[in-house]
Amino acid sequence: MTIPEIAARLRAKSQEDGDSELASLADELRRRAPVRRAPITSRRMTPQLRGDIRRYASDNPTIPYAEIGRHFGVNGGRVSETLAGFRE
Repeated sequence: MTIPEIAARLRAKSQEDGDSELASLADELRRRAPVRRAPITSRRMTPQLRGDIRRYASDNPTIPYAEIGRHFGVNGGRVSETLAGFRE
């Protein structure tokens, strides 16, 4: 059974048995709105920023991605994605 089917069955049983708790349980099965757990701290990736990161990384090949990220105000993972071509 899928979750919507279970919720529908709980509501039906609630009607049959007169048990409002079953309807309440069915309501708990709904999808909740997503909640952002941490504030956004990185700059938005723009074509200009991507180009700047790529130029800086090619001019400074020994600098770690985390340090490049700090220089540009982004996460080191974003630097890695940009250099690998995932952030087009």
